[in-house]
Amino acid sequence: MENTKQWKFTKELRRFGDEEMKYFKEVLDKGALSIFETEDGMVDRFEKAFARYTGTLKAQGKANAMLGLAEAVSVSGAGVGCEVICDPIVHFGALAATYFNAVPRFADVDPDTYNMDPASLEANITEHTKAVIVTHLWGQMADMDRIKAICEKHKIFLIEDCAHSIRAYWNGKHAGSYGDLGVFSFQEYKQLSTGDGCMTVSNNAQLMDKMENVWAFSGESPTFMTLNYRMNNPTAAVGLAQLEKIDKIIDYYDKTHAILNEAIKGCAWLAPRKVPKQAVVGSYWFACKWEGDKLGLDYAKFKRLCKEKGLDLRFGFNEVAPYEYDFFREGTAYGHPDCPNRCPIYTAKSSYRYKRGLCPNVENVMPRLVTVRLIFVSQEEAKAMAEKLHGIIKLMEV
Repeated sequence: MENTKQWKFTKELRRFGDEEMKYFKEVLDKGALSIFETEDGMVDRFEKAFARYTGTLKAQGKANAMLGLAEAVSVSGAGVGCEVICDPIVHFGALAATYFNAVPRFADVDPDTYNMDPASLEANITEHTKAVIVTHLWGQMADMDRIKAICEKHKIFLIEDCAHSIRAYWNGKHAGSYGDLGVFSFQEYKQLSTGDGCMTVSNNAQLMDKMENVWAFSGESPTFMTLNYRMNNPTAAVGLAQLEKIDKIIDYYDKTHAILNEAIKGCAWLAPRKVPKQAVVGSYWFACKWEGDKLGLDYAKFKRLCKEKGLDLRFGFNEVAPYEYDFFREGTAYGHPDCPNRCPIYTAKSSYRYKRGLCPNVENVMPRLVTVRLIFVSQEEAKAMAEKLHGIIKLMEV
């Protein structure tokens, strides 16, 4: 779909109007854009409302989720010579680890859910492991009962990357409520958008106070090295208004998601994403997996037919796994050819290296993924896509 069409529909569904202007006017009328200037300001109200929504004790607004993840690494104790275990479909957790010179170590994914495989997580734990960053990919939570138990057993700091996962649950608990910290994204193309922004949540009041007090100082030196990227009141005004609409927004995505899942029902070579019984999906992207080669079908033909019929699907997700990127493999994060994964402090203790075959499941799954970002698709468009897909499935099976 063309970008103009995407933007037009996004505005129809996630409109910014009277509710946002009401809260924004309150901010301007008070004359204070910074969170320091008023008690019970807009950031404070948004934080409290978001904590209630996610069932967590406290929430803190941030400028964006990439730095929210990096801040989480900073309070985990990870640094030079330490490892942070990440999942390898999206690379943001691995990037966050490099902010503090920790070495990203990649756990494989479950081939049917596309989320971190707890068995691979445990197999990758070493004496150098300080933290785990688990991504709840595309609105579906990983197996948090097992992952949390593993982290508690090994005394490892658990960070949940919840960028895609508002209204996602595992065993009745909202994303972000299992780990030491959960990090949500409010970037333009997320379920809840403030243009850019983030919310960090936790049930550990002492940890959240530590994170706040490290930058809320009055001239004295901070107590430890971290990042200071606070949210401001105008951003929180948009966020609070959007939070009040979020169930309606995700209800819509859920319906669109169901239309596309129904479209592949019964197809022997487009495998739907597995949703464990413990999971409630907060719809964000639709995803399925090409398995036509097992039946002698041609993937290139399927792609060609989709193009000819005007069916706009995304095939594959990134060309290679993150550990095959030059950024990680060559260790050039800070312009030095050895940072952080070939740092002498680390290599003296570990022989871990990035190489093909590190995560076999992700290397097999990534090129097979067939996806649609739901926030760009109306239900009418989804129905049209489903009809085209039915026709293409018949042509492939002739």
